[in-house]
Amino acid sequence: MKNIFSNKKAIIVLIACSLITIIIAIIMKITFFKPKPITEIKTNTVYIGGSRSEYPDNDQSRYYIEFKDNKTFILMYDDTRRNEENYDEDGDGSKPRLDIYFGEYEIKNGNYILKTTDSAGVSFKNTMAVAKKKINYYGRGIFEIEKYVLNQYGHNAERIIFRTGKREYILGYQDNSGNYYDKNDYYYLLFNKSDIKKLPISIEEFRKQFKMDKKAEQDRIAEQNR
Repeated sequence: MKNIFSNKKAIIVLIACSLITIIIAIIMKITFFKPKPITEIKTNTVYIGGSRSEYPDNDQSRYYIEFKDNKTFILMYDDTRRNEENYDEDGDGSKPRLDIYFGEYEIKNGNYILKTTDSAGVSFKNTMAVAKKKINYYGRGIFEIEKYVLNQYGHNAERIIFRTGKREYILGYQDNSGNYYDKNDYYYLLFNKSDIKKLPISIEEFRKQFKMDKKAEQDRIAEQNR
């Protein structure tokens, strides 16, 4: 009888210990591993930006940014993770794409002022091509096109990293005052848990990640030779 009682007590203790361990693990995950908005920017660290103030889900677009010690930055926009049916919605012509920007930055009033000096972009025919890293377009200097489009809508084409009243950082475009980000335009809150630890350090390194389909490659070479 005593043995039965002892066994039941041991089982109860074991279950209690297991529950406590699970609860502690959940608390630690929430406290230490859940992505958090950054309140400090360190160099040589990749940060991820989710649309508006949300950490990006696996199938959402996102920005990555890294600041270097020599006052330069690398910014990459990734719109390759959506499902196939989410592209070309309502005939908008959208396809999976990756854009990368290199430039210089300076810090003013806690904000990081970005100045793009070079940029490039690739696009994919569909999500299957993304998996194969097979692109159907490569372009360099795409920032000039982006600048033209944004200027038509009265926007400054350069993004800025704004520091909010909560001491968090947001990647976005200036509002009309020029002192804060435009909440009506695209902006991205920066988080500390990037799923990429290293960004391409040059346009050439970025380009070498991909294969280009034959027709697109011929078009690119023809354009270079004009």
